[in-house]
Amino acid sequence: MKKIIVDDDMCIGCGYCCASSDVFDMSDEGRAFAKDNNLDEMEESKKEELLEIKEGCPVGAIKVEEN
Repeated sequence: MKKIIVDDDMCIGCGYCCASSDVFDMSDEGRAFAKDNNLDEMEESKKEELLEIKEGCPVGAIKVEEN
């Protein structure tokens, strides 16, 4: 299964991903996280959107993990 995750140690809390997609939200600590992270179950258009957001993260905190 492929999952999209946000590396909590790298995230600077700029909010780019949250402003770009409803998949992401901010924690109480001011770091982003993916609310729905299972890429395998998403529509193709949503996957493409998330991969573009991943590329746009200013610190590279958004990752795709294979389990």
